[in-house]
Amino acid sequence: MVQRIAIALAVYALALTPAFAQDQAVLIQGARVFDGARMIGKRDVLLANGRIAAIGPRLKVPRNTIVFDGRNRTLLPGLIDGHVHVFPGAQEDALRFGVTTVLDMYSLADAATIGSWRRQRTSYDRVAAADTFTAGIGATPPGGHPTELFKSMSTDTLPPTLAPDASTDAFMAARLAAGSDYLKILQDDGARPGIPPSLPAFDPARFAAVIRSAKATGKLVAVHVQKLADARIAVAGGVDVIEHAVSDAPLDAALVRSIVTRRIAQTATLAVYDGVAGSDDAHRLAADPTVAPYLSPTQRDMLLLIWPRPRPGDFTTALANTRLLAHAGAEMIAGTDAPNPTTSFGPSLHLELALLVRAGLTPVQALAAATSTPARVFGFPDRGRIAKGLRADLLLVEGNPTRNIADTHRIIMIWKNGYLIDRRPVPR
Repeated sequence: MVQRIAIALAVYALALTPAFAQDQAVLIQGARVFDGARMIGKRDVLLANGRIAAIGPRLKVPRNTIVFDGRNRTLLPGLIDGHVHVFPGAQEDALRFGVTTVLDMYSLADAATIGSWRRQRTSYDRVAAADTFTAGIGATPPGGHPTELFKSMSTDTLPPTLAPDASTDAFMAARLAAGSDYLKILQDDGARPGIPPSLPAFDPARFAAVIRSAKATGKLVAVHVQKLADARIAVAGGVDVIEHAVSDAPLDAALVRSIVTRRIAQTATLAVYDGVAGSDDAHRLAADPTVAPYLSPTQRDMLLLIWPRPRPGDFTTALANTRLLAHAGAEMIAGTDAPNPTTSFGPSLHLELALLVRAGLTPVQALAAATSTPARVFGFPDRGRIAKGLRADLLLVEGNPTRNIADTHRIIMIWKNGYLIDRRPVPR
């Protein structure tokens, strides 16, 4: 314990040194390296100018280089949370847990904010927040999900929706003009097993038409669906990513084959289903000694929230459907759906990885679902892997998460753009 405290203090001192990683290269020596797809064995990894400069078994130490001991530890690409809804402080909280990129799946952010996100993720400056890509405002009918969450907003500030007589093409063009990096469609009438519909949703023909317009833009198209009938329409329309595992009924073999052959990715968001089920996994995560010291008050409060009406059947079905897709070889993306109750930005992605393994992914496949797979599916060539020339977004952990996925919690150091991150939470 004393040794770990000493290491932590040394790391914080380096992280707070203004010149660190700006004028000096970083060499991580002798770590087991998971490159985003596979374990490549023990390597030295050199970071310089915000990028991975070299990888090799015994690299020469350049002058003016900070050296870190990676022996008996594992070096991973910075993690990508494939499904969040950001609010102020979210990206800072995520970064302290090795989540260096977040994919926002519905945002009310204005053009200036989206522009700042874009500038950050194309620079190699020192930052204290995860990079952000966004869908902007998703397509939903008037009163449809998630607009029920905006009841306190004044009418003139409500986000645009897609009325029955409105042009689907014009709506998608407006999203691109507003800065969306990819497009999101929400199809959800609020019905759950044993719970009747409570929200407006697109009728099947309209839903298919909205998908066609989104696809015609050439942008990646992600859809929010939780019902089997809606998933069939989404798959037939050739969407790129299904957000949330289907939770009302088992997937049939034909639909599973279609998802796999069309290379449609699944972001199951099991962490939120786990919370909906009434599980105490999030509470245990908040109390984990490898997690608790780094939680902001907001993160802790979010993890300790509970759903008022637990629905364990939703989780059971979602887990089984995720298992079916995983065993069939579907593309899987790790995403948390933070900030729903029992989820928080950063820690919940580590829970999501554990739940994906519970669903039948190997630890290597789960790690790929939070690194190389979302980078490939969403078209981010500069991140998600450890390879020469890529962005120096990395985390070093104790143990070997390719064998024990819980070792992702045991973070020793995090680098963003080659800069060491101070993990101390900022009170808010």
